[in-house]
Amino acid sequence: MKYIKTYTTEEQLPVSSEWTFPVSPFPRKYVHSAIGDLRYAVQAVQALRAAGYDPGDIHVMASWDFVEAVERKRQRQGWLSTIFSRLYSFLDEGFGDVYLHAARQGYHILVVHLSDVKQVRQVRALLTEYDAHLMKYVDAWTVKDLSSF
Repeated sequence: MKYIKTYTTEEQLPVSSEWTFPVSPFPRKYVHSAIGDLRYAVQAVQALRAAGYDPGDIHVMASWDFVEAVERKRQRQGWLSTIFSRLYSFLDEGFGDVYLHAARQGYHILVVHLSDVKQVRQVRALLTEYDAHLMKYVDAWTVKDLSSF
């Protein structure tokens, strides 16, 4: 799943200016969240890195870039992809639409790829410290709300 460029210096913000989404329609082992303050999102990224998470597994997309990426993707979809997306949205109870709505409200999207499902609690606890909302764990066929996890 690619939402940001990976930066090697601390001076650059780890926030995307790319408008791309993953090729696979079924991402595995990701925690998705929305953070209202971009500074908190950057601090959460730094805390995740300090906790040992690989920078390539931590992705942030600024709200305006997320909205633009979704709109571009929808414009490029063929009729079959559109039908599949609507079906998938129905099955996942509007999962993707939740983050699009949040981005339109100014929330920045932060996603962390986990190497092991056992990391969900640690990531949830860490992101909670940075005022993350709408935290969900996404696996191949499941979406779990982490608000009461």
